[in-house]
Amino acid sequence: MSPQSSGNPPKQKVNIYSMMLILSFIALLIGAVLMYMELSRFGSFPQWKVSQAAPAISVSLPAAGPSALG
Repeated sequence: MSPQSSGNPPKQKVNIYSMMLILSFIALLIGAVLMYMELSRFGSFPQWKVSQAAPAISVSLPAAGPSALG
């Protein structure tokens, strides 16, 4: 009886494309972890919702009176 007629096909070897797929997944995973670590330096998520009071803004308006232009 030959090994091919046993019903189990032979296992394929890992080729260069499989290795590139694995390496790119690892690179994306490392990038996501590093991005999370960088964002966590700036406070809790989401960073755009600030729990502090809004800053006071002073606007100086020109005095009401006769205009120099006429």
